[in-house]
Amino acid sequence: MWEQDLQKWVLSVGDFVSTHFDIYRSEFLEVPTALLDSVLYSLNTGGKRFRPLLSMIVAEHYEADPMRVLPWAAAVEMIHTYSLIHDDLPCMDNDDLRRGKPTNHKVYGEPLALLAGDALLTEAFSMLFKFYQTEPGLGMQLVEKLSTASGLQGMIAGQVLDMQADHTPVDEQALMKIHKLKTGQLIRVALEGAAIACGAVQNDVLSLKFYGESLGLAFQIRDDLLDSAEGDEDSKNFVSLIGKKETVALLDEVSRKAKTYLNKLQNPSVKLLQMVDYNLNRTK
Repeated sequence: MWEQDLQKWVLSVGDFVSTHFDIYRSEFLEVPTALLDSVLYSLNTGGKRFRPLLSMIVAEHYEADPMRVLPWAAAVEMIHTYSLIHDDLPCMDNDDLRRGKPTNHKVYGEPLALLAGDALLTEAFSMLFKFYQTEPGLGMQLVEKLSTASGLQGMIAGQVLDMQADHTPVDEQALMKIHKLKTGQLIRVALEGAAIACGAVQNDVLSLKFYGESLGLAFQIRDDLLDSAEGDEDSKNFVSLIGKKETVALLDEVSRKAKTYLNKLQNPSVKLLQMVDYNLNRTK
């Protein structure tokens, strides 16, 4: 039942980003149609929208106007989608399918897919400027948070370490670092930025930040277990590195840590607690 309740936020984020780019189609005729098609193809291929959903749960928790957080949630989703488009390119993972559909470069070609990812990256920060320009202090803080989480100290750093691990064996600590950067930073900042936009007290912002870091790691560990069950694992998978039993134990430990941080909120969020359990039990 609670998952059905959250579906409204998933749909809201999808509608918001689609409308944002449709405006370019109708009002800014210099923007190539093929580029918009490529962008929207990847934005609308489904997926859990896990990161923006977390942002909107935070907005609901603080009883904030959804428009207070929706642009932030959409910007995070744009960054995530751009990273997936680039991940799939032949120079990276060279994947043919994403969420059961042909990857962007398989449909639109490598050059346009690359540029669609670039467009999503830059447009994410344009969106933050557009919707938070009346509060420049808040806007600058959100830009700093998102750029740090997605850039040299965050997701991109994790991507580089992940590529290097294709050629150099990694131990458990090195793998944990990759996952914390590559996957965990955007999950962490989705919560932290939403809390800041809602005007949460500093202790709550920190609690949600640390909750997000733990949840982000738990999310990737669960992915490793699911990949292993499907026979898709390599040296960068916790199951192949430390074994299934130990990976399950690690997932339980990290998930408990996430709940511990969440319980430090002035008013703990039931839905965010449920997101930990959802991750523990998800099958895709």
